[in-house]
Amino acid sequence: MNARISPDLVKAAADQTADPEAIVRDALARQTTDKGAIFADDVIEALATIRSKSEASYTRLIANVKGVRTKLDKLTKPQSQTTQQDSLQSMILDVARDGAEYAHTAEGEGVALVEVAGHREAHMLTSPTFDRWLRGEVFDSYEIGIPDYAMTTTIATLKALGTFKGAEVEVHRRVAKHDGAYWIDLCDDQWRAIKVQAGKWEIVDRAPVLLGRAPGMRPLPEPAKKGNLALLWRHLNIPKQAQPLVLAWMLDSLRHDTPYPVLELVGEMGSSKSTTQRRLRALIDPHQVPLRGAPKCVEDLHIAASNAHVVSLENLSHLNGEQQDALCILSTGGGYATRQLYTNGGEHVMQSKRPVMINGINAIATQPDLIERTVSVELPTIEAKRRQDEQSMEVAWEKDYPAIFTGMLDLFAKALERLPAVVIPEGMAKRMIDFQRLGEAITVAQGGKAGEFSKQLDTLHGESALRGLESYGVAVGLQVLAARPEGREWEGTYLQLLTELGRLGEIDRSNWPKSPRHLSSQIKRIAPGLRRVGIRLEAAGRGATGAKVRIVRE
Repeated sequence: MNARISPDLVKAAADQTADPEAIVRDALARQTTDKGAIFADDVIEALATIRSKSEASYTRLIANVKGVRTKLDKLTKPQSQTTQQDSLQSMILDVARDGAEYAHTAEGEGVALVEVAGHREAHMLTSPTFDRWLRGEVFDSYEIGIPDYAMTTTIATLKALGTFKGAEVEVHRRVAKHDGAYWIDLCDDQWRAIKVQAGKWEIVDRAPVLLGRAPGMRPLPEPAKKGNLALLWRHLNIPKQAQPLVLAWMLDSLRHDTPYPVLELVGEMGSSKSTTQRRLRALIDPHQVPLRGAPKCVEDLHIAASNAHVVSLENLSHLNGEQQDALCILSTGGGYATRQLYTNGGEHVMQSKRPVMINGINAIATQPDLIERTVSVELPTIEAKRRQDEQSMEVAWEKDYPAIFTGMLDLFAKALERLPAVVIPEGMAKRMIDFQRLGEAITVAQGGKAGEFSKQLDTLHGESALRGLESYGVAVGLQVLAARPEGREWEGTYLQLLTELGRLGEIDRSNWPKSPRHLSSQIKRIAPGLRRVGIRLEAAGRGATGAKVRIVRE
């Protein structure tokens, strides 16, 4: 009896007897003339069969296939593995999209806007805070962890979603300004913020601005019912005459829309520089690491600025010219660009404007540009009988901390109320005039007279400028030259001036210019300080051997 065999059974029997490796080798042999031979259906099926039995055999077989390995791996991936990975990825994305909205910043960074228990949180997609949130959400829903490869793919997808379908937003760090009011992130679990405007302040559950957080940021104290700013000076070793300057720096650091002066604390060992600096930072931008050591390079400064509101450096002995220029950029606002990857020509730009605190035994700000942006305070020596143990000091601080913070908010609101009426005395406007105007408003709000703060600031800048001249041998040489009877008015080229200064002895030449061009550059830097000691430098045209300069002793 002849049994009828179906075509499907015939094909199945042929497949079982066929040699998958022979099919693949035949396709590889034809690859030189037929580039698509390796992608024929029967070849892909043969490769999948080989791979399902032995990954090693599959790898050896296609080891010499160039340019299409990734595509072959995808086409021959075991179905169970494909389904499992795709299912996991979809599950993670579903949780991520259900729990947040996605946007982007002007710089192209992805942002997740998360609604949690009635408040809104803003997380950068590449931040550890977002990583922790998403892993927690997935674990709560499915009790599984997210593999690193799946997290990378998820973030890339969410960034694309925020970039191409989300709105452009601005995410602030600790402070912001909106609709005429200043906003301060309390950094508490409820994501509350303090709204400060002329004459009043209040705690708001949901701020109209996005206040993002970086790892290490810590909460400000819960404001007390009654403020007492006078308690502050019990915990800081700040001389009385410098207290208005420090107070103005503190309140200016809570603003978002003005340049920030640099606060420099100078004093001998044991003058409580670090403790004073920690207390000041605790009232503005508490952080897990309140003080950092000297930066190794300019990039370190900008990285610190991108991860906190206040840049706080301690125990500095020296900052080179490039680092001091970087502090100037942080003070008034600017960016730093570095190579994004070593494999391409792309740039990664960090843009920021931050309050800066530095301390050291000797003055660190020596460049004239930085000196004009710096509030320098010399801390007095602490006598042995006045010293306290660290534990007692900390207990006293924690007790007064909320009242001091509340008093600071009270004064900030009063100063904003008086700020529009501030008039700087004629001829006394400084480079950091926004800081100067706020200082005047604070002085008046505390019962002082108009103009007092400007006089104090002028004295400070004068002393700092004179100190800065000591860092330049050229400045000393010019003062020696101008002090001579024949030096009351000197004129010549920069080459002639460099030669004349070179004849002077007993001058530090560690920062000595090597050419007339370098001399011209140094003189432009120190000209403001020289004017304070009665030496004026003027351009005097050009001579046969170059530009000329005139030195006039007033």
